Amino acid sequence: MVMEVASLFTSNATLLMIPVSGADGFEGVISRRDLFSRHLARKFAVELFGKKPINLLINTQPICMSPDMDINSALSLLLKLDPELDLDSFPVLDNGNCVGIVHVAELIMVISKGQASLLNKLEILSARICEEVDKARQIQQSLLPPSSFSFSGTVLDAVLINSSEISGDVYDYFIIDDNRLGVMVGDVSGHGVQSGMVATAAKAGLHLLLDMGVRTPSELLSGMNKAVLVTASSSLMMTAVVAVIDLVDRKISYANAGHNYPYIYRASTGVISMLENTGGFPLGFDSGSIYEEGTVDFSVNDRLLLYTDGIVEARDTNGEEFGYDRLEEFLRNVLSGHPAVTRRRLVESVRDFTGVEEFEDDVTVLIVGYETEGFKE
Repeated sequence: MVMEVASLFTSNATLLMIPVSGADGFEGVISRRDLFSRHLARKFAVELFGKKPINLLINTQPICMSPDMDINSALSLLLKLDPELDLDSFPVLDNGNCVGIVHVAELIMVISKGQASLLNKLEILSARICEEVDKARQIQQSLLPPSSFSFSGTVLDAVLINSSEISGDVYDYFIIDDNRLGVMVGDVSGHGVQSGMVATAAKAGLHLLLDMGVRTPSELLSGMNKAVLVTASSSLMMTAVVAVIDLVDRKISYANAGHNYPYIYRASTGVISMLENTGGFPLGFDSGSIYEEGTVDFSVNDRLLLYTDGIVEARDTNGEEFGYDRLEEFLRNVLSGHPAVTRRRLVESVRDFTGVEEFEDDVTVLIVGYETEGFKE
């Protein structure tokens, strides 16, 4: 009888649902919420239903689950069938027989505990990854040469500003002999750990080539191209420019692998020019890439600027890029100054333009100035 079932619920506060079985097995369920909130809450409902059989009030088509269903799948199905989670419990059926009742709150609690354990493991893993990434960042930073350098009448200043923990940019400089200084700036597509690995491999390849006696910009880029191909397996590419400054002949020889064109300032005329007469495929694009060399004069008080696209592609709040026109206008005003001052003011100018301190992409700037005569020819 309905009142007998109601008594079962009132005598056990934890009882949320009772399965109803007949001669043919499971017939449905009666839930505490439905019985008291829907059926017996109406006026005269107790007198109307109290002494009638419970089969008048059972839910014959409840949401049911299989006993071999895992708890995550059960919750997923429950949310699909009952997105508002109106149900507080559901029956578990096995071969047409009810083998148990699951409380939704307990189901969610078990899942929550599992998620808490998973989150704890993820936090431990995240901390470990952060520690390893920080170590990688420290190693990458330690591989960069000092930002300021002087060599036989030249003054060099450089900076690399990461947009993330690991940079895809790289710069380097190297002494070839008493009269020649080499410089390199590169930019791997994207940024992050993988890009940083490619940048580091390219730099390692550069120094291996130097140890083997390779001296020309074109040969250095060709060797670096092979290093990038081996490291990135064509998944990433790297643009780069290499220049060798001969302080006896007072010339710069350079080669470009798809990188932003360098700028040169001539003190004798006050003119700034873009070195755009050489180019080639980025490193890692084709194993057979050939990089042609260009040559330009480099006299006392001249300046050479190498940079990455993080400068020209920096955007303001309206999405407008800093661009080459602004860069050239800036350089016309300050490139004749000391390389360290020019580098610092250039970074400040880009930050003022974007209105933020952090850059969206890695930024690298390298400036070489020929300050004195320095040599007896």
